[in-house]
Amino acid sequence: MPSTPAPKHDGKVLLVADQGVRSAEHMSRADVDQRVDDFYAGIGGENFFRALADRFYELVSEDDLLAPLFPVADWPRQAERLAAHYIQLYGDNDLTAAWDPHLHQAHSHWLITREQRLRWLALMKRAGELMQAPEPHFSEFMTIMKIASGEMMAVSRGAAIARGKRFHWDGTEK
Repeated sequence: MPSTPAPKHDGKVLLVADQGVRSAEHMSRADVDQRVDDFYAGIGGENFFRALADRFYELVSEDDLLAPLFPVADWPRQAERLAAHYIQLYGDNDLTAAWDPHLHQAHSHWLITREQRLRWLALMKRAGELMQAPEPHFSEFMTIMKIASGEMMAVSRGAAIARGKRFHWDGTEK
């Protein structure tokens, strides 16, 4: 008798990169949910994401490239919003948060350059290092942040094109 293939899952596995991003078509929904739950517990859960967001925005507030992107320098509010986003994604295991229209809208008001994206990633990595974030969980998290930051850069560029802006490959304006 042929074996029954595992059901397709909803892609939650993309929230956790296991040794880089790998296909998980062989995983069941329960396996994916367990993997996300294990990641969330292993990285430190809600407390970790709140501390990471606080530390990250401390760094952003002192950064000449990223700080000017925020029209209001309310760093505690920014940190709370970022922490809530990560807690919803990982703690609530809710992938739909990654496509929240407000998240995309927030990144569509300006043209995110390659330099800004790389700085964002560097500051997030530095925040984790300063906290001595648990490995391999933090490296997995940063793999996903590389993907997510690319998506947010694409959102910003699509909105810029819709506004009639032209720009170079690195996002700098022509």
